[in-house]
Amino acid sequence: MADLISSLSDEIICYILFFLKSREVVATSVLSKRWNLLWRSVSSLDFDTDEYFSLLKCEKDIRTFYNSVCSFLAARGDQPFYRFRLRCYFSMYIFKSIRTLIQNAVSESDRVQILDLKCDPDIVIPSVVFSFRTLVTLKLEYITVEDISFVDLPLFKILHLNYINSPIEIDLSQLLSGCPNLEDLKVIKVGHLACETKGKFIRLPKLVRASIGKFLLPLEIFKEVEVLV
Repeated sequence: MADLISSLSDEIICYILFFLKSREVVATSVLSKRWNLLWRSVSSLDFDTDEYFSLLKCEKDIRTFYNSVCSFLAARGDQPFYRFRLRCYFSMYIFKSIRTLIQNAVSESDRVQILDLKCDPDIVIPSVVFSFRTLVTLKLEYITVEDISFVDLPLFKILHLNYINSPIEIDLSQLLSGCPNLEDLKVIKVGHLACETKGKFIRLPKLVRASIGKFLLPLEIFKEVEVLV
């Protein structure tokens, strides 16, 4: 039987690898000489501490995880990426290092389209994330955000904010005003979230899915919504 995978182009193989976690992507480098460097061109970065934990050595495992991610990023060099997904639990052991890791990763790519982070409240993401004009999807959970004073997300379609902390008040009207093409909104338990502000909520004509928990928002925002929770 012919080796169908070997007949595929590098572009198609990288697309397939896009949906795997980064540790699994690197593991494919042992398959052949062709695959040895191919993983570096995969435009998705997906890391999860669950792959490293023994539960009995949490601090050791989180440091191993951190070092592995740093080695992975260093080996990729300046290759662009479009998706950055991070699941980092028990990061209180080295939260400053993890915070720096996130800031460096998102700041060095001007093409990132999908940013999906689930960490600890000690982890703070930079406010510059809300001005990534290429960003299409932003999912944040159990994390702290800096001052969101400027939002410019013209391509933005999906926004999920779950269990978010902030040292200052977050003006939801200002946040949504910078997302005119938003289609999917989820806002659950966001600290210091201001819904009743002097700012005017803009209409979101493309919004079709919304989950807003107990927050009180103007009904005109949801005129086109098909699913409202």
